[in-house]
Amino acid sequence: MKRFWVRVAFLVAVMFLAGCSRHYAPSAAQMMNARDGENFGIGTTVRTGDLYDSDMVDSQGERTFEADENNWNIDWFAYSKYSYFVFGLNFENLAPRVVAGARTDYLGLFGWYGIPVTDEKDHDHYPAGAMLAEQLPINEKIKIGVSEYISNNMYPVEETTEGSSKKTYVNMYTEMGGGLYAVYNNTVSVEFRVGKELDEPNYRYYLLVNIAGNSPPQKK
Repeated sequence: MKRFWVRVAFLVAVMFLAGCSRHYAPSAAQMMNARDGENFGIGTTVRTGDLYDSDMVDSQGERTFEADENNWNIDWFAYSKYSYFVFGLNFENLAPRVVAGARTDYLGLFGWYGIPVTDEKDHDHYPAGAMLAEQLPINEKIKIGVSEYISNNMYPVEETTEGSSKKTYVNMYTEMGGGLYAVYNNTVSVEFRVGKELDEPNYRYYLLVNIAGNSPPQKK
């Protein structure tokens, strides 16, 4: 276990030097199905709907704002589970989030916290969220579940002023939503999620696919 987390710590040190992430809610299926010991996995998230991905021009036409909330990302994670508790790191592209929570075979409560960002206007942004999940085993191999979440998401904006250099900062919005998922053999999961932005009439639709492995605790 010590060697496992030394490797994770090294990766975190590298990732904290990386660029901006969007910090969407992580997979409920993989948090609910982490097994005793060390868990690791990789997958992808594809999203569509009312994304911030267009150019905006101010009233004088001197500045252009290009929003870039992209429609997919790579997900990977390293979780530990002991008794009813799950904790670890979830990476969205190259940016980590700390994840912690408690779960049984049927119910789980999780929270996450991403990299805080201070933009050029000295505005602080805190990507974080919480999720409740309910799960039902169909048989020894297949489980299905539902989830409800609230999440502070962020996306980069590039501002171009006529005759000057470009500036890049982030905007944030709060999203509430829920999803459905299915898991096979505690390993492969498929998840569909719908989110509604609180302050705007924007909806986003997510498809998450993940595959996980497990290193069980060594017997003493």
